[in-house]
This record gives sequence, structure tokens and C-alpha cells, in this order.
Amino acid sequence: MIMRAALVQAQWDPDGDPAVAVNVLGDLVAGVCGPLASVAVGRTVFDSEALGTVYLFCASVNKTIDRNHSARPPGHRDLSTAGHLALVRPALPGFHRRQQEVLQLLDQEFPPHS
Repeated sequence: MIMRAALVQAQWDPDGDPAVAVNVLGDLVAGVCGPLASVAVGRTVFDSEALGTVYLFCASVNKTIDRNHSARPPGHRDLSTAGHLALVRPALPGFHRRQQEVLQLLDQEFPPHS
């Protein structure tokens, strides 16, 4: 399953370099949270608690780490990289914990094959 692989491969330290975390999380978001191909795919994703939770987790991460996200205040778009990372840093421990919780939920609903 692509979502599980992306969550497992997204290794980062919540207390480490925030630039590394943002890069890893950006790759995770790109691999999991792209646009849904159709209404049918959207129904499949959101009919599953685990798949919907993964998708919403990635959307939440994207909203925080993407300085150009439409939900960000306009002033944030003009921040330096250091200023942007300073705003993102407080969210990283929660994202790390949530990433592990989402992976557990995915494993419960869709147990990995041995």
C-alpha cells in the first residue's frame, strides 16, 4: 500500500533540523496527498477511517509546511526560510506523534502482509 510505504519511509527527527523535517514531510505529502483522481476514489478514501485519516493528516501537514498554501496569512509568504521554519518548528513534535498514530490505525484496518 502506497500510503503505508510513504508513512514508513518518512523518517525524521522532531527535535532535529526543521529544514530536514519539512523536506521529508513535503515528500510524504506529495506521495500521499495529491489530488483525488475522481469522486469514486474520494469515496473509497473517505469510506475508510484509516485512509481518510492519512489523507487528512497529510493535508494538515501540507497546510502548515507549505508557505504558499492558500490558508496561510499573506505575510507568511514573504518570510525568509528561517522565519518560515521558526513558525513550523512548534508543530513538528505533534506531527511526528500523529504520523505514528496514523500508521498504527492504517495497520489495524489493513494489516501488513508478512
